[in-house]
Amino acid sequence: ISDFHGMTLTRDKICSLIKKWHTLIEANVDVKTTDNYVVRMFCIAFTKKHPDQVASSCYAQSAQIRKIRKKMVDIMTQEAGKVQLRELVKKLIPEAIGKEIEKQTQGIF
Repeated sequence: ISDFHGMTLTRDKICSLIKKWHTLIEANVDVKTTDNYVVRMFCIAFTKKHPDQVASSCYAQSAQIRKIRKKMVDIMTQEAGKVQLRELVKKLIPEAIGKEIEKQTQGIF
């Protein structure tokens, strides 16, 4: 796979995800795949209201943000470090890593 240049979200998709009264959490990591490609991965996360929440805002505390960001970096490193670039691209397309991050960080916020 010598013609892979990168994947990114379009500007309008990112703008549709960002909402007022929510915390935005970003993380990035450089990971070396098993076939010695260095991939820089970026991740973006948002807090979400609980179903029975009354307050209009759902901000995370800074300690929660640090825990979520650390978990995001750990999962991205773990998932990307044990596969080749071709399999990593196949994982990124159906957002398998994103679903794993969401499942792992559910208890933090």
